[in-house]
Amino acid sequence: MLFFTLFLLPVQAADEVKLPDWLLQVQQHKYKKPEAMLQLARQHEAEFGSWPVQLQAAWLNELSLIYEVLGRYRDQLSVAERGLALTHNEQSKVRVELLFGMGFALETQREYDAANDYYQKGMALAEQLKDEKLIIQGMTNLAAMLSEDSEDPKALDMLKQAYDRAVKLNDKEMLALVQAELGLNYLTLGIDDEARQFLEASFRLFDELGWVKSKLTVWYNLASTYRYLKKPDKALEIFDQMLKVSLEQEDPVSLYYAYIGLAGTSRDVKKLDAAITYIEKAETYLPNLQSTFQISEHHFIKAQIYRSLGQSNLALQEVALASQQLEGSKNTSDRFYLLHFDQLRAKLYADTGDFEKAYYTLDKYFKAYIDLQDDERDLDVQKLRLSFDAERQQARNALLEKDNELQALRLQEIERNRQMQWLWIGIFASTSMVLLMLLWWQWRRRRALQQAMLTPTTPN
Repeated sequence: MLFFTLFLLPVQAADEVKLPDWLLQVQQHKYKKPEAMLQLARQHEAEFGSWPVQLQAAWLNELSLIYEVLGRYRDQLSVAERGLALTHNEQSKVRVELLFGMGFALETQREYDAANDYYQKGMALAEQLKDEKLIIQGMTNLAAMLSEDSEDPKALDMLKQAYDRAVKLNDKEMLALVQAELGLNYLTLGIDDEARQFLEASFRLFDELGWVKSKLTVWYNLASTYRYLKKPDKALEIFDQMLKVSLEQEDPVSLYYAYIGLAGTSRDVKKLDAAITYIEKAETYLPNLQSTFQISEHHFIKAQIYRSLGQSNLALQEVALASQQLEGSKNTSDRFYLLHFDQLRAKLYADTGDFEKAYYTLDKYFKAYIDLQDDERDLDVQKLRLSFDAERQQARNALLEKDNELQALRLQEIERNRQMQWLWIGIFASTSMVLLMLLWWQWRRRRALQQAMLTPTTPN
């Protein structure tokens, strides 16, 4: 499963210290203009030693979040670690964000146990501070960890709770984040149509917020969903739009994902010359990626393209490079992904006529696949999914019912206004008729008097 990881969202931080205007500007605009805000933040680095500790921590936290947006996870890891050392004894929002940032950077390096530990600590502190936005963010982080460990029922349940809280909070940022994560979760489970709906809703919210990097992230996942829905034309259209915006933004990470998406989809539709061109362009941006899993995916996709071109030996080399990135991983998600490597290897061995290796590798693949299967877990996923969908539909029905009631009240009001209009028209008409009759009577009376005055009197 290929997807572009969504970075964390900003939450108001550094509430314990007054921030200078330039740092407030960084805090407010980092998700709209991360490169410019990074430059602004680094301009003040020489002053770092003269700041109070809380301001130092706030500055490091902003750098951590900006590096996350830019995909510079190793840099994020370094500054988050420095920030946590400064806030060791603090109970602040800044420390919660630094814990989440540290966890996210470790997650991108497939250090799941350590990442989960930081997420748990951040979540505990967020609950202690009773900060609803940070709690929702923490729930999405922990859900991602559960999903990586193939604890999908628990992950879905946690995301469902986060979604309910985000709806109740009516916060656009949190709704965008949670729906993006739900889209990824459904995509991972192969529930593609629902994944598309969540991702489209998330994209619209990020568009309203004006967060281009977040839009690009969701765009990639949405295009990938259309690939899995067997709608390559729509996927290519979105990847092409993503490429144009990434070029405008001069964003190397988003450019990589746009090109790799175009490469994979072009292979799907048998446009192999285009596929190899796109994968080579993507490779020029590969050094900008700081995630071992993403590098592994790159080599796997390249191996698939080489096989489609009939270059089996080159494909086997790429599979070997892909495997090296995840070698020794005990994570369930990685072990599932490694199955794809054995499956492709078996096909490549068969292509080259080495049927003994092909049979051995395929046998290894089936044994590992059976070992990882959990029918009870899959059934729990479906039950939870149906429950969540039913609740969402019930909520939509309730909203529709309220809307219908509101429309009925509006129609009643319109009808009352119409009746009142007719009533006033009737009153006006009746009054006008009485007035006309009175005028007519007066006119007749005056005329009668005039005639009487003009008529000579007959003498007796």
